[in-house]
Amino acid sequence: MPENDELRALMSAWIRMVMRNSMKSLIRYTKDNGLSMSQTAALFKIRGEGACGVNDIGEDLQISSAAASQMMDKLVQLGFVHRSENPDDRRGKRLMIADKGTAFLQGSGNARIQWVDDLVDSLTLEERESTAGAIALLIDRAKALGLDIGPHQCPWKGTIRS
Repeated sequence: MPENDELRALMSAWIRMVMRNSMKSLIRYTKDNGLSMSQTAALFKIRGEGACGVNDIGEDLQISSAAASQMMDKLVQLGFVHRSENPDDRRGKRLMIADKGTAFLQGSGNARIQWVDDLVDSLTLEERESTAGAIALLIDRAKALGLDIGPHQCPWKGTIRS
């Protein structure tokens, strides 16, 4: 049984590997679909907000309003985003995610975790069972600590919400 320092080191190595592979896959997926990471981040922002303005995108990505406007023009042209008049301020425009943008983001999620399927497939049944138990325990303890684990599916418990 690993001591605390050993367990911390193992968990840190695991987190680094997960992040590295997840981001590598996201970057590849984004490039394969002809978008930049900034455009992808903007799509996540718009989907998360439901609707937002160009200035919101600029502030979130820390770019000028002109650069954000140019980026949104491209995403509208490509069909990832809809732009309409803001009902609260007719001078401003409201950006909303289009079906194509939603499909892209869903695909990005799948791409980010595709390597997990390969990893799980490489485990024996016994290894899968012990790994599932350990991960379920970590999720439960994280929730008890009040950590934001986000919504996800647990086959044996249904959707877990933090």
